[in-house]
Amino acid sequence: MDGMDTGARGPLDEDQVAAYRRDGYTVLRGAIGPRLVAACVDAITGLASGAIPSRSTEIALEAGVDAASLRPEERQDHIRKFAWFVEDSEALHAAAMAPRLHRALDQLLGEGRFLFQDMALVKPPRIGGAKPWHQDAAYFRVSDPGLIVGAWIALDPASRENGCMEVIPGSHLDGPAVHLPHADMNQCEIRADLVRRDDRVAVELQPGDALVFHSLLHHYTAPNRSGLRRRAVQFHYHQAGLRWQSLEVHRRQFHDEAGAYAGCTVQSVPTTPGKEFVYKGGRQRPVVAAEGWE
Repeated sequence: MDGMDTGARGPLDEDQVAAYRRDGYTVLRGAIGPRLVAACVDAITGLASGAIPSRSTEIALEAGVDAASLRPEERQDHIRKFAWFVEDSEALHAAAMAPRLHRALDQLLGEGRFLFQDMALVKPPRIGGAKPWHQDAAYFRVSDPGLIVGAWIALDPASRENGCMEVIPGSHLDGPAVHLPHADMNQCEIRADLVRRDDRVAVELQPGDALVFHSLLHHYTAPNRSGLRRRAVQFHYHQAGLRWQSLEVHRRQFHDEAGAYAGCTVQSVPTTPGKEFVYKGGRQRPVVAAEGWE
């Protein structure tokens, strides 16, 4: 039944729904179709080269890369991450709002959802770096991590060879883990003794497939030492009713044995008494299905 809509219930069968609750993740085959995959690849390529104007997109290069030394057509194979791009590309916005994906998320979490983070994770051939073991909830100061879900959608075949996502099934049930800070926030990681590496599972995907995962799931991607591109888009959504909290509240979730803060956020925006903190200044967008791409 995987890969086919199951009537009124949506595209996930009972085993896939159970897997999300038990393991902290499930795979939705064909979350977006081939035409939208190709359009997303074109959009990523255009944003990298400058052929598509970037009004809100932020681009991060791999460590040690000198942007000034690259020709426009060379840039995409030196980029680590794109962020905040949905306003610059109809295709990337459509991927974030894909009807099939959201029918599946309705099955897992219920209706009423907001997109609050969009990024493209691009592991360039041979130089793509690792992303350490972490929980996404360590980056989000929220009332309930269970109301956040990530969707990681492959645009190229994602395999062990080129750095597919690796996860530890059931790790979300252990709750918030102690993370070790790093000068580069992207390298914040779970303390090594808390990672059950022997239980790791590599989730290999084909273009258009989505890994749907809980915000407390332990996950990691290895370096890409192959000659293959590994491009993916990742979206984070939160359900209606979630509240953004102060750093102090987040510390109560993510702390070490001594009570010291052990999450991955920084207090970049002061919290005004009586006023709710809003992530990234308020980029939450209600989910509205993007039609015409399926």
